[in-house]
Amino acid sequence: MVVTGPSTAPTVLIACLQGWMLYLLAGATGFYEVSTPVQAAFWRLLVRHTFFATNHGCAFNRLQYSAAFVATMEFNFALGGFQLFLNTFGWEIIGLIMVWITSFMNNRPCLWTWYGFYQVMESFLNVISVSILRRHLMVWAIYAPRFLFSSVFLILNCFGQIVVYLLSVF
Repeated sequence: MVVTGPSTAPTVLIACLQGWMLYLLAGATGFYEVSTPVQAAFWRLLVRHTFFATNHGCAFNRLQYSAAFVATMEFNFALGGFQLFLNTFGWEIIGLIMVWITSFMNNRPCLWTWYGFYQVMESFLNVISVSILRRHLMVWAIYAPRFLFSSVFLILNCFGQIVVYLLSVF
């Protein structure tokens, strides 16, 4: 909360409530049971919605640079960069952890797999979009930053997949 600022408290509350409901949905049986791909899509939408609801965007001018100066008396480049990274991509990391906990606690490993699949598909469609629109006038203002953010989201997701695999092996 220190890095994200005071305006994100309602968003955190709503995201926690939605995450709890999705966690309960993963354990539902009978009439309320929802298929695993649909649950993974709901998680994906929750994480992406939280990213945009905290006043972030896939553009460099939407980075919240003030997060680099929080909780320190003097500026440190490494700490400031890390705080800016957490401010920008922290919700993706929290979403990965929440999906993994839901998948692990409800014994649904396919939920984790589908979540990763949706991230790969998002990145793949971004690659196609950027390659089709590479001659567009706004490529550097709109499409390139979106492609960069999608690439970082994919790297975080792949890193999370590797960590979960290593945890399950050992």
